[in-house]
Amino acid sequence: MQISPEVIADSFVSLASLIGLVLLARVLRRQRPRPAINQRFLFAIHVVIVIMAARLLQWFTDLDGFGRAAYGAASVLPLAAVLVVETVLRRHAPRFLKTWAAFGAVLFVLIAVFAGNGYALAALLALAGFQALTFGALAALLVWRDRDDVSPAENTMIDRLGLSLVLIVPLALTDFRTDMMDLPVRLSGIAVLVFCWLALTLRRGSTTQSGIVSAFLGLALVLSAAALAIAALANLDARAIVQVMAIIVSAGVLAGVYSQTRAIKRDARQGVLLDVLANAPVTDHATFIAALQTRALTSGALVLSGDSLADFDTRFEHHFEGQPIVRSSGLDQIAAKDVMEQFEWFFRKFDASHAMMVSRHPFQIMALNIPALAQSGPLERELQVAQRLAMLLAERGAPGD
Repeated sequence: MQISPEVIADSFVSLASLIGLVLLARVLRRQRPRPAINQRFLFAIHVVIVIMAARLLQWFTDLDGFGRAAYGAASVLPLAAVLVVETVLRRHAPRFLKTWAAFGAVLFVLIAVFAGNGYALAALLALAGFQALTFGALAALLVWRDRDDVSPAENTMIDRLGLSLVLIVPLALTDFRTDMMDLPVRLSGIAVLVFCWLALTLRRGSTTQSGIVSAFLGLALVLSAAALAIAALANLDARAIVQVMAIIVSAGVLAGVYSQTRAIKRDARQGVLLDVLANAPVTDHATFIAALQTRALTSGALVLSGDSLADFDTRFEHHFEGQPIVRSSGLDQIAAKDVMEQFEWFFRKFDASHAMMVSRHPFQIMALNIPALAQSGPLERELQVAQRLAMLLAERGAPGD
């Protein structure tokens, strides 16, 4: 079966947007407690996921049922967008707009279920108009809101949502390919990816609105230049150039989305130990150590003393006086070869990434397996705080105090 260039380009852009949506949904689902706005965002995201997945399946199976599923999900999308905008504005949308979105969703879902193929063109044009009018009205609500009614953080979120809608409206129209508008590629997937990127950068909160726009424009410019260079080398016609540009831009934005999800995951790790220190009982050394062993980042840590350390001599113990936390990735900094060999055996024997002295009398070592610490300076500092607190509690409870 020969696949047309249009299907190849459409499939790549749609698959990239599907992956971006799944990554964004995973980030939203991880948040605890989950605010109400996340629930509505997740509903809207799942609607778009259904659209992209059904569209891909329909293109490659040619089954009409998948096409109807994509059409039906697209019918619900404006209503999902209304629910999201209501939440971010913290007020009900105008009644006529909600009625319009709800009535349109029901009508077009019924068309998707019962209409025959003879109504396909008229139904597509009607759905395109329904989406454009609804998204345009929502964009107007966001732009002309009273900025004093919401907090600065909420204003930033609304600005980025409005920017997404402004981009989605024209690009979504390219999805409705007809004989009268035979575009080389459907571009709504790129708008979806930009939305994912904006939503993820908002969660990090480290970039300004102008910085986000500048970064995206710079990325799009570089990727488009790369696409033009490839097109020139391959001597492509104008239609193929647009398709190559869409593929490369969607791949680049997806890489940015993935990078943001990784950064959010790293950020989530930071402060975990501080939360433990803030909430762990500090009545005595044993209780504190037990609390560390049951918390997420340090769960499963082993506390070793006495016979458990029989394989190691006094030089191993004395090394902790100058370096109370030893990393498996930093053994090359240990000058004494015999001491380094003991630590190598320690990390292999206990499957650990870190060794931390938690008590001097009696001598106790905590063996932890936290590879993420090796790449995170903040987490290393938090572990140092935990070690100092453990030592203070041990000294406070030592005999003779």
